Amino acid sequence: MFDEFLRNCPPEDGIKPSKKRVEKNIAAVRSLIEKEDKSMAKRRFYLKPLVIAAAVAAVSALTLVSVNAAMQGAVVKFFMGGEEIEGEFYDYVDIDGFRQILFSAVIPVHEQNFAVICDVDAPQGEKVRVITEYSDPEFIDNIREYRKASNKYDIEIRAWLSEHGVTWNDYTDFNSEFNTDPNFDKSTMPAAPDCEDFGIVLKYSEICAYDLEKIPEDDSILDFTYGFLGGEFFDAAKKSREVSTGYETSDDDPENKTYKYKIRYYVGNDSDE
Repeated sequence: MFDEFLRNCPPEDGIKPSKKRVEKNIAAVRSLIEKEDKSMAKRRFYLKPLVIAAAVAAVSALTLVSVNAAMQGAVVKFFMGGEEIEGEFYDYVDIDGFRQILFSAVIPVHEQNFAVICDVDAPQGEKVRVITEYSDPEFIDNIREYRKASNKYDIEIRAWLSEHGVTWNDYTDFNSEFNTDPNFDKSTMPAAPDCEDFGIVLKYSEICAYDLEKIPEDDSILDFTYGFLGGEFFDAAKKSREVSTGYETSDDDPENKTYKYKIRYYVGNDSDE
């Protein structure tokens, strides 16, 4: 795929790129679009096979709904800002057959440079791990370099579209003439960066959400301070799916913020049989 937001787009031949390249080019930018609203900046991404379409909403909390399977909880410990922090993790299937994976942790309000990796196939106590500059500075640096390349790609793809008279809506709509016309020459279309070229290798069952401070010299149109990588397991889901991150702050605790990470995808229920 993030995910991603978010990778692997070599041309199929010397005339035009493969459909997969076009899809991934679209995914690389769409997965990084951010808007903010109200007190909680929540970034929500709806993932479809081979594409991440970004949408944004503001909510007061991630609410647990009725479940048809036992809710499994766990504590996730990690170091941040010189302190050990305990996050909470839940994994369950709701009554509609959607698997819900929820992670939250109260962290210092100024903290940004970290990543959370969820492995949906890992044993219960190993599903979530938090990577910080303290625990793995190389991994965080790799994501930073990947993000710089993504920001550069954002500028290049927008310039290419403008030069070829293609609107942003046509570019992101798989049913548009731009994406369905085999005679449209896409041979010079910029290729989205591949996270593996930056040393970021994720398993089929993993998805990484990262949050980094803005690069001061970055002049990208979008502020790519966060994103998603991986998440290939979403392709097997039969219905809609999403991954989102966000923060909650409180006037009662101005020194801290609550980070929330949610994964939701369809795994089936009794009505499918």
